[in-house]
Amino acid sequence: MVTTESHQNQDLMVPADAPDLNLNLDSQGEEQASGSAAFDPEKLGQGPVNAITVLTLLDKLVNMLDAVQDNQNKMEMHQVQMEGVVRGIQADMTRLSKSHSHTSNTVSKLLDKSRKLSVTMKEVRERMERQGAQVRKLEANHAHLISRNNFKVLIFQPKQNMSVRSDQS
Repeated sequence: MVTTESHQNQDLMVPADAPDLNLNLDSQGEEQASGSAAFDPEKLGQGPVNAITVLTLLDKLVNMLDAVQDNQNKMEMHQVQMEGVVRGIQADMTRLSKSHSHTSNTVSKLLDKSRKLSVTMKEVRERMERQGAQVRKLEANHAHLISRNNFKVLIFQPKQNMSVRSDQS
């Protein structure tokens, strides 16, 4: 049980009939009854010494309990601080998760655009290769015609077709 009262506010209750005290008194009474009426200062001093020892031990116990209570209070404050830190970490993790989700979504969109661009580039490359092949064929055909020196030039004009034949010998 932990109380918030300090030991200074608490009253120390000592029972009026302590069994140890009664035993000491009974043993002293027996010694006196047995004929030993000698004065023994050691036995007379034990009662107050025992009480002082008990009070000293109780005071030490109270101090230990106060120290334990202080440590518990410090631990509770530390626990509250740790809970705040954990809440902050959880908030940061939530923000990080949202940011990661947004980044993942953006990366997915960029990859999709990249795939589309790659397909478009592949199609353009294929068209360019076909056109390049056609140009090479035309150049080869043109070179063949020039080597034969036999070709016709057709000139198209609006509303009139003229055919000019040119023969070079």
